[in-house]
Parts: sequence; C-alpha cells; structure tokens
Amino acid sequence: MSPGRIKATVLACHFAGAFGPMGLPPFLGLILVGLAPDASESLIGWLYIVPTACLAISAPLWGRLADRWGRKPLLLRAQIGLAVSFLIAGLAGSLPLFVVALCLQGLLGGTFSASNAYLSEALPRKELSQALNLTQASARLALILAPMAVGFLIDRHIVPQNVYLVVALLPMIAVLMLLPLPAKGDPRTVPAVDGAAPSAHGRQVLSRGAIMAGQTGFTLAMISTFPFLVPYSMKAFGIGAGTAGWLFGLPHIVYLFACLPLGRHLRDRDPAPWFAAGCLIVGGMLAVQALTTSLLVFAMARVALGAGMTLGYVALNALITETIEDASAGRTFGWFDSGAKLATIAASVGGGMIAASGGIGPLFFTAALCGVLTTAMIMLLRGSTAFTRSAALK
Repeated sequence: MSPGRIKATVLACHFAGAFGPMGLPPFLGLILVGLAPDASESLIGWLYIVPTACLAISAPLWGRLADRWGRKPLLLRAQIGLAVSFLIAGLAGSLPLFVVALCLQGLLGGTFSASNAYLSEALPRKELSQALNLTQASARLALILAPMAVGFLIDRHIVPQNVYLVVALLPMIAVLMLLPLPAKGDPRTVPAVDGAAPSAHGRQVLSRGAIMAGQTGFTLAMISTFPFLVPYSMKAFGIGAGTAGWLFGLPHIVYLFACLPLGRHLRDRDPAPWFAAGCLIVGGMLAVQALTTSLLVFAMARVALGAGMTLGYVALNALITETIEDASAGRTFGWFDSGAKLATIAASVGGGMIAASGGIGPLFFTAALCGVLTTAMIMLLRGSTAFTRSAALK
C-alpha cells in the first residue's frame, strides 16, 4: 500500500475518532438534563475535563504498549475504546454510569498519539512532520464541524444523550477502514543518540524536556481563553452567538489553509526560532484582543492569532519529529500527548480561576504573558544540552 493511501486512511480515521470528543462536550449541559436535572455549572465543568484527565494518565502506558505489541493493534484498540465508551455514554441510565463512560473515553481512547505513532512507522521520516501537521488539521476540522453536526442532530429532535450512539458509529467505521493497513512499515532512520541530537545540518536540536516545556507554555497561552471567548465577544461587541462562533473558529480555519505551506517552508530549517515566533505572535494577539473595543480589530487579531497558532504547531511538530526514534515512537508520542492534556487541564482550571477573580481582561493578559515567556525560554534553551533526552524521560 502506498504511503499516500496509508496517510489518507489514518487521517480520515483520526477525524472520525475526534468527532465525538470535539463535538459532544459543548452540549454536556443539555445531555445532563435527562440524567441529572439539578447538575450545577461546576459539575459540568469538571465533567468537561474528565476524559482529558484520564487520557493524560493512560497515554504514556498505551504508547509503551504500542512499541512492544505493535502500532496498528494499539491504533485499532483506541478506536474500539472510543466506540465502547460512546455506547456506554449513550445508554447510561444514571449519572455515575455516564461519568464512568467519560472516564473510559479517556482511558481507552487516545487516537491522536496512536495515529502519530503508526504514521511514524509507516511513512518515510521526511514525511512525518507534515503528517503530524495533518493529524492536527483533522482535529481542528473536527473542532469546527463536529459541534455544528451535533447541534444539527439535536435540532432535529434527537435526544442529546442519544447522539453518543450515533457518534459511536464513526470509530466503528474507522476500525473497518484501518484493518487493511499494513501492520508494520520499513525501518527508515538510524535512531538518534540521547541528548540534543544533531540534525542533518550538524546543528543542535532541543531536547525532549525543553520541547515539553515549550509545548506546555504554548498550550497555556492558547487554551486558557477558549471557554470564555464566545460569551466575552457577545457581551463586548453586542453580537450574536453565530458570529461569536465564527470568531472562535477563525484561528482554526487559518490553520487548515496554512499548515501545509508553512510545513514546506520549515523543511530543513531550524524549527526552534519559528516556534518561538509563533508563541510571540499568539501572546501579542491575545493582548490586542484584551485591549481593543473594535470588532474589526478583534477579528483581525483572531486571524493573526491563527497564523501564530499555525506557526507554533507546525514548528512544534517539526521539533518533536527530530526526537523520534523508531523503537520508542509510541512512548514519545504518548508522553507528549499526556503533557499536552495536562497543560490543557491546567489552562482550563487556571483560566477559570483568573476569570472568576479578575475578569476576562486579566485572563487575556495572563495568557499573553505565557506566550511571551515561552518565546524567551525557547530562545534561551535553543541548542542547550542542559535538558538531555535521558533526563527528560525520567
């Protein structure tokens, strides 16, 4: 099977697997009406992060097992795990059983890192970074389309909880699509030595620990304002929910159009300064969003933030690709996925606390500061051997 067909199949299946986790959480309040009519907003907030927390726990373990048992079996396992958890959630007759289903979604899922680990084995190494950009793109596409599709089904008088049963069909279809894929690719690269490994041009690359720190700062800057952007923009500019939703989605639309051209531009270049630039753009545009009273300027800042986000993710994927060893790709992707999920939880909880105590303005400025500090940190650590790969994995 050709690498192009393998990549297309895995990406389509990743989109199918991401559809439920991206599309259903915004409707948890409606879903809980039938299970727990008196559920508080704080309970909804905690349930929102339950799958993420469980995935942060399970991702490194599944990654290690993928390296031991094979990447394809663990990719199939992730899709089957999602299907099972969605079925339980759709059939749950009580809140405790529904919570169990959300936990299983995180513990048994993990299609993002499983897809990346399989692609690292099935594709030539020179194509891996762009493949990671595309798995990120499929997640962004699901983030845009899935809530619209779920809302459409609910508007057609499907009981909100029953949407889980509909969505469960997608990972089942993904399993059937993945079955014909080859179980193992051909070895392509010589594993890099521990520490900051030299690239083809002899330069020093950031260690995994430094990349993880950068990923954490970037995630904190990007995610902390997510839950508050729609209500904030509706109140600040007097716009409707539909327009606010478009403002929310603008950066992700930019990513879909720009990730591949940027990926080609960064090929054979040192991605560290480009990642730092992406973090700086994100931080600057968050500050602009906090200060402006113009809807047009706010929208332009969202587009520019999308450019920074795209640059950050594309460069981050290139940095991660430079650390991948064939024998431990599953563990590496699981480790980075777990770190991203923990940072997402910290951003959500911390953002809520800042917004509750100081308002949305201080939250935007705090997120902007995270972006700027991450830029400074990456530039200081660029080429540093202070964080060796072996130390980062301990």
